[in-house]
Amino acid sequence: MDKWDEPLQELALEAQRHPSKSPARRLALTLLIQAVQQSGKLSRKKPDCPQEVYHEALQEVWLYVCRKIDVYHPEKGPVINWINFVLKRRLIDANKRHNKSGKEHSLDVSLSFSQSGNDHQSGMTYLDNVSRSDKNPSLSQLVRQFIEEDSDSLFVKKHIRGNPEANFRKIALLYLDGKTWKEIAIAVGLKPEQESTVQGFYSRSSRYFAETLKKYVQIYSTHT
Repeated sequence: MDKWDEPLQELALEAQRHPSKSPARRLALTLLIQAVQQSGKLSRKKPDCPQEVYHEALQEVWLYVCRKIDVYHPEKGPVINWINFVLKRRLIDANKRHNKSGKEHSLDVSLSFSQSGNDHQSGMTYLDNVSRSDKNPSLSQLVRQFIEEDSDSLFVKKHIRGNPEANFRKIALLYLDGKTWKEIAIAVGLKPEQESTVQGFYSRSSRYFAETLKKYVQIYSTHT
């Protein structure tokens, strides 16, 4: 038995012992996810798998674990085997979506946070909705924290061609701070008149990352 099998199983069973959405279950699930990440036993990204596809699949795995922890049965094997099986399936699905839509198409898809028809028709992006949300002011703080931490460097790697300083992470944080597009252009090393370039890049990128951001919020909501 691997040294991680027992502690991971204990955390999974601990989560199962408590009611759904209870503080005790949320804590056990949080500790379980952290332990899995620290164990080094999680299936790694294959060289031909885009980072954003792997990250998207991984977010779906954590969401599944939080919602479906009760379906895990220790007699069927270690927790990590169950999680890696789910990850394998989610990677297949994420790859299919990625290959079907294509990179350029996915950048231009109009996504809606509230999922109302009006937002879709207006082309409002996920971050637009978050930054203007009065119903849940903590939501923008949550999304900001996720972008700022950028643990997988997804956001900082996506930048305007030839200008790594003009990356999505920096631009999005400036946008959430309420800066104008002209101010943002200057802050990332571009000319003031290039504000439309920055705005266009931000719009495409925020839509591109919308599903990743949504899944992060869903995972957080499951824990609260």
